[in-house]
Amino acid sequence: GEGRKMCSVHPPRLGVTSAIALFAIAAASTTVHPLAHGHPEIPAAKTMEKPAPDVSKLAERPWLDASLPVGERARLVVAAMTLEECALQTDQARVDAVDETSARAGVGSIILATSATAGNDKQLSSSAALVDGLQRAAVEGSRLGVPLLAARDVIHGHHTVFPIPLGQACAFDPDLVEAGARAAAVECSADGVRWTFSPMLDVCRDPRWGRVAESYGESAFLAGELGAAAVRGYQKRGDLSAPDAVAACAKHFAGYSAAEGGRDYDTTEISNATLEDVYLPPFREAVVGAQCLTVMAGFNALGGLPAAVNRDLLTGVLKERWAFPGVVVTDWDAVREACAHGVAADGAEAAAQAIVAGSDVDMVSGLFKDHLPALAARDVATEAALREAARRVVELKLRLGLFERPYADPAAAGRAAAVDRTPHLELARRAAAQCAVLLVNHDETLPLTAPAPSVAVTGPLAEATGELLGTWTLDGIPSEVTSVADALDQALAGAGAGLQGAVTRAPWQDRDAVVRAARASDVVVAVVGEGPELSGEANSLAAPELAKAQVDFLDALLGGEAAAEGTSEHAHGGRGAQPPAPRQPPRVVLVIISGRPLVLPRSADRCAAVLWTCHPGTEGGRGLADVLTGAAEPGGRLAFTLPRHAGQVPLYHDHKPTGRPLGEYYRAEGGSGGTRYLDSAGSPKFPFGYGLTYTSFRVEGPPRVVHASADAGVVVRCRVVNTGARAGTAVVQAYAGQPVAELSQPVRRLAAFARAHLEAGAGVEVELVLPPRAIAYCHRDGGRRVDATRLHIGVGLHARDCALADAAEAVVEVDIPAAGTLVL
Repeated sequence: GEGRKMCSVHPPRLGVTSAIALFAIAAASTTVHPLAHGHPEIPAAKTMEKPAPDVSKLAERPWLDASLPVGERARLVVAAMTLEECALQTDQARVDAVDETSARAGVGSIILATSATAGNDKQLSSSAALVDGLQRAAVEGSRLGVPLLAARDVIHGHHTVFPIPLGQACAFDPDLVEAGARAAAVECSADGVRWTFSPMLDVCRDPRWGRVAESYGESAFLAGELGAAAVRGYQKRGDLSAPDAVAACAKHFAGYSAAEGGRDYDTTEISNATLEDVYLPPFREAVVGAQCLTVMAGFNALGGLPAAVNRDLLTGVLKERWAFPGVVVTDWDAVREACAHGVAADGAEAAAQAIVAGSDVDMVSGLFKDHLPALAARDVATEAALREAARRVVELKLRLGLFERPYADPAAAGRAAAVDRTPHLELARRAAAQCAVLLVNHDETLPLTAPAPSVAVTGPLAEATGELLGTWTLDGIPSEVTSVADALDQALAGAGAGLQGAVTRAPWQDRDAVVRAARASDVVVAVVGEGPELSGEANSLAAPELAKAQVDFLDALLGGEAAAEGTSEHAHGGRGAQPPAPRQPPRVVLVIISGRPLVLPRSADRCAAVLWTCHPGTEGGRGLADVLTGAAEPGGRLAFTLPRHAGQVPLYHDHKPTGRPLGEYYRAEGGSGGTRYLDSAGSPKFPFGYGLTYTSFRVEGPPRVVHASADAGVVVRCRVVNTGARAGTAVVQAYAGQPVAELSQPVRRLAAFARAHLEAGAGVEVELVLPPRAIAYCHRDGGRRVDATRLHIGVGLHARDCALADAAEAVVEVDIPAAGTLVL
């Protein structure tokens, strides 16, 4: 019979525990963890006892007494500092501007980057020897012996590169994100990096913006869950003084991703309610929930005031409301940019505004060290702000154990001489498969199974290697990457795969060769997309779509001009509908690799299968080959709404109803409400949360309410059944809507999710916890809390399943009997 087990949506708050052991415990109990497929344990450096301080130095440097509380030690250090030394602690210098002389002068931190857009430019490799050389000058040569802190943009892996964050979001798996961050921390700390500028928690609704690649997509709830997981991974779940823990940095605080037109660094106009309900919650979850040590202020202005000098944001919200004890760092040269914004007359005024606003570290502008000592000498408030900032920086270093173990050298840090990357690479391969999203699969074209097919592989990214790493991979190793074509060739030729199919390669620019190969093959795998140079910082696109040359290539491959676009029902406006079956032959499997959501060409509707992945990292080629051949299932679900036309942007699942609703935009044309455009269907091409597997699932009936209260949230249960012939993993999603509220609320918003692995024919009872923060909203008085109200809760397999206005069979009404306390 079918197993009846429970799934809970939230990962347990455990100490540093092997994922393997965690899931072994889950399997032996009556509860199935929602993230039911474990990831390999990441070997951690052995935590050593802190070395005893040199007693002879304690008299002149009492802060070296490790038995004292960290806060007291930081206070003692700063009390001994001159104003110049305090200002140096708040200065972050670029690595090519620092030498042993400046380290002996007491520079506070260095960023291992040489340009403002390091994710796009060639950078120096990170080096423990370089960091230790500067560190030795700081510790042994500066007046107070305060160590410096080395920072680096370790965004989605270090030497082992994982899928870009947008791709990781498609896995809907906090444990996967945490494991990847843990691996990155182990690797980068061995190179002397103890501070990473990750995770990026900007909720992104506009695929034109290049930095969508670094985001966790369009859902504030999903971004908060995954961002907190990344923080736990980097910071080793609070074991901060371990030599392989690194300080995480939640960025960019706040609203940076709302840049008008998707143009990087452009104006953001955000209402207070939207700021509180969309852009701030992920940061709160990282800072309050996961204890993130640092936060980066954004480049953008809110209400005309740049974030780096915005006291209401940095002090009012972050340091006072959320009681954030950590460090606020500006983005690259952002203090100086206050002048360009027009809110400061010169560098001195910009520095004064920033330090008083709550910026603790000035990244690379040098204005803090140049101007704050003199300003603080004349102004008590500026001096107090400067000393408070220096105290926070010193406390961060103490919490990271740098006063006891300042060096990355293995003997000094108490760690193994070399990092074993084998489990990291295995994890990266599984991550690449789990983050891939299967959008279309007609007639079970995928997986490529026996009897052995003949396969032609072509396309502009079929032979790509380093391009698979994606943006912001400063220390990735392109030579380690296997292309999709090579990986598929190896998989199809491998006896373990049970396939012996011949792989033909056709250069995509040679249209005649492509057509010949297609006619001679059972299946054509066409790998298209965009390289990392088109995504990331300062890489916005007016038209987020495939390049014309690639569209022409697909049209030629499929035998001419693509057919007219189908109705919204055929383009996934209807529940679970797929586009019309493609014309045969050939059977084309379209693999799309990109750094952002792309508008699909109309020729995609005639492909037998469509597999989407964001830049998948070091093991991306092998991971995708695993999916194509059935060695792994496509585990991803869209963390963004995929538009059918660039003119629809921004398009997202949690939109407002408006005063004259045109009808839920998923409805078919001709139905109630019609379309939102005269020249295009209003529905997205694919909804948020959508993704197929190699089996099928059914959520039975509306969810059952287990508990509902304003202060504890809502708990619902539902039964999920694997109705297919293969084992697979369902990503069960709960959406909440509040029809009547003080302020207009989204028609639905993601409020919980769970992964449940099921054998063929099996069923499972899934429990979903919708926490108060997922159902609270900003009221007219500015407070964010849960009402005494009636909610609509829908459970399904993607956002379309939970169109709360017209999906009664999947929706339950939930009464909240009394209003809750304020949700910060």
